[in-house]
Amino acid sequence: MGLVLVASNVSPDKSHAGPAGLVRPLAGTQPGPRTFGGGHLYPAAAMPFGMVQFGPDTSPSDRHTGGYDHRDHHVKGFSVTHLSGAGCSLYEDFPIIPTVHRLTGSPAPHGSAGLSARYRPGFVHADETARPGYYSVRLDPGSRDPIDAEMTATTRTGLAHFRFPRSRHFSVLINAGGSARADDHADVQVDATRREVTGSASSGYFCAQRPRYRIYFAARFSRPLTRFGTWYRQRLQPGSTAATDDKRPSTDPTHTAQVGAYISFDTRRNRSVAMKIGVSFVSVAGARRNLAAEAHGFDVAREAAAGARTWNRMLGRARVAGGKRRNRRTFYTALYRAFLAPRTFDDADGRYSGMDGRVHRAGKRTQYADISGWDIYRSQIQLLSLLDPAVGNDIVRSLLADAAQSGCLPRWSYANGQSMTMVGDPADAIIAGAAAFGAERFDHRAALAAMLRGAGGECRSADGGYLERQGLGAYLRLGYVPFGLDTRQRNSNSIYGHPDDVWASAATTLEYVSADFAIAQFAAREAGDRATYRDYMRRSAGWRLLFNPHSRHIEPRRANGSFLRHYDNIGGGGFAEGNSEQYTWMVPHDPAGLFGQLGNRTTASRRLDRFLRKLNGSHGATHTDHALLGNEPNLNVPWLYDWLRQPWKTQATVRRALLRLYSTAPAGYPGNDDLGELSSWYVFGALGLYPEIPGSGVLAIGSPLFPHASVLVGEKHRLRIEAAGASAQHPYIRGLRIHGRPYDRPWINYCALTRDPELDFTLAGRPNRRWGSGESALPPSYGPGHRAPRNACAP
Repeated sequence: MGLVLVASNVSPDKSHAGPAGLVRPLAGTQPGPRTFGGGHLYPAAAMPFGMVQFGPDTSPSDRHTGGYDHRDHHVKGFSVTHLSGAGCSLYEDFPIIPTVHRLTGSPAPHGSAGLSARYRPGFVHADETARPGYYSVRLDPGSRDPIDAEMTATTRTGLAHFRFPRSRHFSVLINAGGSARADDHADVQVDATRREVTGSASSGYFCAQRPRYRIYFAARFSRPLTRFGTWYRQRLQPGSTAATDDKRPSTDPTHTAQVGAYISFDTRRNRSVAMKIGVSFVSVAGARRNLAAEAHGFDVAREAAAGARTWNRMLGRARVAGGKRRNRRTFYTALYRAFLAPRTFDDADGRYSGMDGRVHRAGKRTQYADISGWDIYRSQIQLLSLLDPAVGNDIVRSLLADAAQSGCLPRWSYANGQSMTMVGDPADAIIAGAAAFGAERFDHRAALAAMLRGAGGECRSADGGYLERQGLGAYLRLGYVPFGLDTRQRNSNSIYGHPDDVWASAATTLEYVSADFAIAQFAAREAGDRATYRDYMRRSAGWRLLFNPHSRHIEPRRANGSFLRHYDNIGGGGFAEGNSEQYTWMVPHDPAGLFGQLGNRTTASRRLDRFLRKLNGSHGATHTDHALLGNEPNLNVPWLYDWLRQPWKTQATVRRALLRLYSTAPAGYPGNDDLGELSSWYVFGALGLYPEIPGSGVLAIGSPLFPHASVLVGEKHRLRIEAAGASAQHPYIRGLRIHGRPYDRPWINYCALTRDPELDFTLAGRPNRRWGSGESALPPSYGPGHRAPRNACAP
């Protein structure tokens, strides 16, 4: 049986050269002084879109929902699943911890998901190594000698190697009830003959949502088990081969099922212990099958090298060269983060647990879970569809499978549960955006039917726990969701309550408006349905009904048509993670219409200048009259200057955001990455392009950060981006040529990128105010009378 031969903190080998060698997984693992919530990221070993993310969770880490907080100096376990950059905690299942301490009693304190403090070894960051697909650390367990731990991952499995001090008894603990949120069930089984520990856990309650998930594991060890046992709550059970617990009745959400297993080894002659662990959301048998399919032996170094090669191929889909090395590190770190989610949810044999509670088969596709709709419809789905259409196709197919099983398209699904996290109906823009950026191999008729089912009438999940569009009846009647339905004005603690409750009526209206625009575009482009196009384009103008002509802001409105008296545009209600000042700019499909409401382009430009003087508010707060680029509702704002005939301001503002808000430092993210959304914004911005209008193929043009870039568009074409003079001090476009011909529009369509184009920028330190500023150069703006696009390439 093979053993791991590589020690912790080894130097990167040749397989970690290339783009993977520039990635810094510790970026975003600590909130910064001017961040909206912090990155909430983790340094765990993971593969692109993996089911497993194997790595450390630190103590106390209460301030950081990624499980790991760079300010901490104790490890509470190496768990096998993580959620990338969300604002609420989830997963962190089956924490594994090596220890030098003999177990004389249960390691589980009363009522806690974690283990006692003595089983939380210390560490210092100088003894950490994190690379794509690999993590290692030297642990201080409180004894004379350290424990070296390293781990790697495949898509559905993880491998770990522990190097212990010499002794006749050292142990590995598997805390089956240690998930980030309280487990209502946990169980473990030990099979000494097979050198195996198996088990499962049931958790959930992400962002106070109802759905639960059940996850299973199978772990095998490279050596015979000297001793073993289990614990059940506060009782240690030496020699026991099984334990199970269900959450005791309690109003305290921290109370959790408490069971686990321990395995002890004699390390006097052989200090190394290796393990591999497979995960499944179907069954223990599924976890075993995943192990058999993906984990061939116990060699961490070999698997890490294979993982690095996979990451280099994936990261090589977008290549940059030249410029500052620190900027290239930031670029590839952001690209890496954009490829961590959504999660592969089907087993190696294609089985997965559906939203109807039944086991389904994905067939030749991948079933994805953890689709953070409110976030990723803005730019991540476009990036994934552009670089890897197979992934974009399967994300859409996964949404359609979810809708077929539960009745409705998801909003922010995790595992196989429908959650109502955040607001709006983002699946419509995800589907239309994927199709607009090259991911078109899915059932368009079924997609449009699912979109219309949720947008045209009340769509509830079969169990009644999910409603796709809250306040839809009033929205269809009035054209907006009235403030009187907003539960936040009645109970400030009730963000996620009854499925019918509306949170943030004005923000919800703007999200529905964007979703309806996406439906209209998809109906016309992909189905040739002009009637649906006209109906939903009319609905997409509903934002105008919330525009208060007296304050010149988008504000909440009552059902009788009146606006709120003495409304506070900074601190008033009606908005989700933002305010009226910030959301007034969130009309991405009709900037020209918005500017007309604001007065004219000159007035809008002056107001936008003031708004963007601070790029991330006042220390990332929502109570500010400035932009909040660390959160999704304002990600479109810097690009609006392209519609104001002032594209040089977009070029300068985006460049300022790239350089000031992002880095590879632990506090290097301006907000929650939200499963890759902020990372995708950075990648697009650094390339000098941005999908400003969700649901369409329109790309606003900024300026490239790097002198050379090439981007895989689909599987056949390479977009080459040359930017003579590119540097931090040269953000302005002096000129642009496409295929050698002068080009003076500050926008381009996705379809133009599929013809092997070469974009040749000439950049300078001073703006060329003539380039892209002509009336005829304006990007399209989609008011209610805009004619239907004939095909995907029509603007």
